[in-house]
Amino acid sequence: MFTTFPLTGFTSAFTCIVSVASWLYLAGKLKRSSTVARPSLAHMRDFFLYMAIFGGFMAIPYFWLHISLSAFSTVMAWGYVVGHIFIYLACLSVALMVCSLVPRLANASRIVTIVWVLFIIAITAINAKTMIWGVQPIFDTSLSLTEFRASPIVGAGIAAQAMVGLFPAFVLFAIGAAKGSDSRRLKSVLLAAGFLVIIAGGPMHDLARTAGLYATADLLTTLGVLLLGIGIGYQVDTSLVAAPEKPQFKAAPSNTV
Repeated sequence: MFTTFPLTGFTSAFTCIVSVASWLYLAGKLKRSSTVARPSLAHMRDFFLYMAIFGGFMAIPYFWLHISLSAFSTVMAWGYVVGHIFIYLACLSVALMVCSLVPRLANASRIVTIVWVLFIIAITAINAKTMIWGVQPIFDTSLSLTEFRASPIVGAGIAAQAMVGLFPAFVLFAIGAAKGSDSRRLKSVLLAAGFLVIIAGGPMHDLARTAGLYATADLLTTLGVLLLGIGIGYQVDTSLVAAPEKPQFKAAPSNTV
């Protein structure tokens, strides 16, 4: 039974389920939001949609474990390559969300999208060549862990994209947590922590070479997705980004009697 639901498979399925729930919630909230808030909410909604598709592609291959390990390796290779197209799109959505929230980056969306799409095409071609028609993933039956064995170039590219796409969002929400108050602050803390943990755990799958690192990556990714899901759903009446507190001005004492 444990082999049927290995840790990596659970992580992928959990990512899919939480992302679908968050996507549905944001889709409903988007209909009730103000015009100003819609761009950032739409990009965050798209992030969870792409994450859900990614989780689905990464979870489906585990149904092949009872057929044969060689079949699993081939199906997982395809699931990994196709699924990661959507993780790249998820990172792009977060980058576009940051652009929509930071006035100085308002005009950068087009160039960001063009550069990102070119990166997706290049890294996907390398990923397919080195994994589907190269070194395929394997499932360690003794540890119930999947070793993806991604090319170092692919792993480095994914790590770089996660930093470029997700780290600015972490900084944005961290600033919101520092300047916000009460529920708005906690919401920003949860989102900032979620992005930070995913930045650490997600690329670790592609760079890991030991069972311990693979397991750590699974646990961190699960925690990061959970934090993001809680952050999105927490206090539904609050905005996506915590608004800074307005300074309180006291009236100067009068010199007249």
